[in-house]
Amino acid sequence: MKLTKRLLWFVILPLITINGQNFTGGFNFYLPSEDTSSQNFFPKYPVSEINDFITIDDDGHFSINGKRMRFWGTNLGADAAFPPLDKCELIAGRMRKFGINLVRLHHLDNPWSNRSLVGKTSTRELNSYYLDILEFLIDKLKRNGIYINMNLHVSRTFRINDNVPAYDSLPEFGKGVNFFDPYIKSLHKEYARQLLTHVNPYTGLPLKDDPVMAMVEITNENSLYRFWRDDNLKPISEGGELPYVYSKKLDSLWIEFLREKYQNDEALKNAWNNYTKEAGAGEQIEDGGFESGSKGKWQLEQHSGATALFTIDSNESYKGGKSAKVEVTKSSDQNWHIQFKYPYATVKKDSTYTVKFAAKSSVPVQISVSVMNDGSPYNYYSGITINLTPDWQEFSFSFRAPEDNNGRARLSFNLGLENNTYWFDDFSFATAGIEGLREGESLASGNVGRIDYSKAVQFSAQRVKDMSEFYINLERQYFKEMTTYLKDTIGVKVPIVTTNWNAGTADLAAMSDGDYVDNHAYWDHPQFPNEPWSSTDWLINNTPMVKDINGGTVPGLYAGVPIKGKPFTVSEYNHSFPNRYQVESVLFSAGYASFNDADGFMYFAYDEAYDWGVDKINNYFAINRNSVLMSFFPTIAYVFRNGIVRPSSEPVYLSYTADTIYALPREDASGWTGPTYFDRKLALKHSVKTESYFGNHTTDFRALEATPVNPYKTDTGEIEWDADKGTISIITDRFVGYGGFFNGLLNKNAGGLKIVDTRGNSDFGVITWLSLDGDSLSESRKSLITIASRIQNRGMIWYNNNTTLKNSWGGSPTEILPLDLTLELNILADSIKIIPLDTKGKENYTKAFTVLPNAGGKFVVDLNQSVLNTLWFGIEAYGEGVPTSIKEESAINYDYNLMQNYPNPFNPSTQIEYSVGKEGFVSLKVYDVLGREVKTLAEGYHKPGGYKILFDASELSAGVYFYRLAAGNAEFTKSMLLVK
Repeated sequence: MKLTKRLLWFVILPLITINGQNFTGGFNFYLPSEDTSSQNFFPKYPVSEINDFITIDDDGHFSINGKRMRFWGTNLGADAAFPPLDKCELIAGRMRKFGINLVRLHHLDNPWSNRSLVGKTSTRELNSYYLDILEFLIDKLKRNGIYINMNLHVSRTFRINDNVPAYDSLPEFGKGVNFFDPYIKSLHKEYARQLLTHVNPYTGLPLKDDPVMAMVEITNENSLYRFWRDDNLKPISEGGELPYVYSKKLDSLWIEFLREKYQNDEALKNAWNNYTKEAGAGEQIEDGGFESGSKGKWQLEQHSGATALFTIDSNESYKGGKSAKVEVTKSSDQNWHIQFKYPYATVKKDSTYTVKFAAKSSVPVQISVSVMNDGSPYNYYSGITINLTPDWQEFSFSFRAPEDNNGRARLSFNLGLENNTYWFDDFSFATAGIEGLREGESLASGNVGRIDYSKAVQFSAQRVKDMSEFYINLERQYFKEMTTYLKDTIGVKVPIVTTNWNAGTADLAAMSDGDYVDNHAYWDHPQFPNEPWSSTDWLINNTPMVKDINGGTVPGLYAGVPIKGKPFTVSEYNHSFPNRYQVESVLFSAGYASFNDADGFMYFAYDEAYDWGVDKINNYFAINRNSVLMSFFPTIAYVFRNGIVRPSSEPVYLSYTADTIYALPREDASGWTGPTYFDRKLALKHSVKTESYFGNHTTDFRALEATPVNPYKTDTGEIEWDADKGTISIITDRFVGYGGFFNGLLNKNAGGLKIVDTRGNSDFGVITWLSLDGDSLSESRKSLITIASRIQNRGMIWYNNNTTLKNSWGGSPTEILPLDLTLELNILADSIKIIPLDTKGKENYTKAFTVLPNAGGKFVVDLNQSVLNTLWFGIEAYGEGVPTSIKEESAINYDYNLMQNYPNPFNPSTQIEYSVGKEGFVSLKVYDVLGREVKTLAEGYHKPGGYKILFDASELSAGVYFYRLAAGNAEFTKSMLLVK
């Protein structure tokens, strides 16, 4: 995932003051990287070779021969996609054992490694040596029932012999230009043909004809619209990212677009000039050129030891004779630690403003500029990122104010990252004008300019809509052309996705034409303040998502992103190491993906290293050696693949017209995802899907349900997240998961699992409990408990208030913080045996112990990982026991009678008969095996006689239920079995 500097300014603000640190007393629980064994207390994922193609069923889900198929997956990227041949079978087998049934093959076209499908001087011929390794790996995956998600354009970087104009000056990985340059499009098609039509010597099939390929991704995290939003679709010399030849190509295509739409200047003028106004009223900044020699209301804000000096310079100026000079004498690792600001502006909600200024610096540097509230809650209004040089430059941006702010809106320059000297001059902060067709612009002369996104509010609505439509159409045309080529020319038979760069509603609209929808998200992705992907200059926030009152990654992943009637996947997700709370991710990933009825979920990444066997976590994303994450995979893969967590029962559907989509730039406050017409936290309660981006109406967003408040509970009632307490719980009949800060979960009485006590450092972690035999947890004879918290490499060293390791990652072995917990389990049994499992999941009977129920029929279990040294506990239940809150009644009362339901077992309905001998109040209710009321069948005054009631259980999960008749002083209870 690419993290831009524009995003950095937002994510580094400290939102949650919880920090991680090293711990002592850890134990090693390394899961062998080549273990393919089958174990009694793991869900079974048998070897099953792939023979059938993935299709999309009528309900909009992936399927095989009419049966729905869900994918729990991971990524193999760059080097990891080309492992040693003798490791391929073992890698595939281990993945299968842990529940992985899909591998996304990523960065196959990378430029930084020798292990790549493309060459160093030309990317037009596939490297036959590494292609052979890849195809050998694919064969082994196929034999283990693991499908592949084939990525086409990811990180291909053109070389001199590719004959691509300005190949060495293109945006990173040639992104953006691929949407409109015909030659680069042809190279994308060429690569796809070479890769997908080559016959794999180990399977005997090319990928286009091999059902092992479940899906195809055209281009990774790529958006022309996003380039526009970042003001980068202009020449490099003007602060953009396009070589001149590609900027001119876009100019030419823009004129063609306008000529086709409007034909002549008169029609264009009529469309664009129907509402314009002059700019400049209500100037906010006094003495914007500092000609009085006074600092005025300008201030210098300094934090965390960073220092700077603000003076008026009489020797340097852009206009007049003076300018503001800021000398940063001690920089920091965060740019907001030095802020040059004017904090006394006034803005009115929905009014538009333009900020103008001139600036330069002693050396070239990039800084961020923002307009925001000067006090808590520091609401952000707008901003830009600019590149300063030793030469004066003019800059401007415009924005629409999202709220009223009377005299406390601030214009701020964030300068904390560099020891440097800056000069500023000729400031203006005033109401924006609205322009249409500018004087001198003409279709006839072909000089109608493309406008910067940051200046969209300065232009008429129709001019902005046309600009937006132009870029979105270019994207859609590229995706249509590539999809047609893949399917009709090459013969690809499986679903194709366009891209996964969810940077807002318009981006989603541009990529919505694919066969399915994909998205990416990371919690606490590493940040690189100065040098991208530096091995030493990086930091994380090191905070838990479970404490984020704004919903963490959930709103961005799911709020309006899935499209009704199309499969939805998440092909990259992680809570990045060394975040001390990353184990929380397993409940968020499996829980909310299931709730949103997703069709695939892929952790990034299994491993990106070549050395598969070392017991050390060596990068931010590798999960292969991360035992606390991998230990949960057998369970959460089973939960997701089998739909144990129910999808939303009350989904919300959104719709947009094309006109609404094209008008979005004039509503944008420049946040990461742009304008959103609803609070995306709605996704914490309901599944929120889009029906159409180009429909015949736009949703009345004012009529949507009110934004849910903490604690967040899904409409099914199965997932509950309390951000104040820092807890998440998932409760179903066959699976229970608790995560977060255990103090907030103590004695939570639901789901048959209760945390009774914690000792020592057992403050944070995740506990899951899974039935392994298909029965509910209370009836299961065999189940699996997984418990884990923090993990670290031995000798890891934290710096900067526990926000970075720099390059002190430590070494082997990994160590896990042991938890010491007392749990209470509700199981219908006379006794249970707790069996610690070893690193392969094999029973360690030398440490096994038996537990008897207390008087209430519940089992109290002490699990101390310092003693038991495991993350896995198998549970065997013996005897039948009785429910703790529902007991079958055998006593006879001749005044009343309750008969056995018929049929029994039943699906989905059954008849229940009872008789009443005395007048009085009678109730008949249904309960689940945990004693929770499911449904009231009858309640009220009854006359003597016989009664029959039809019980419809079509909305309930399969399992044992109890029905109880309460009449007078008598109670009768019987059990029934729902099968599906």
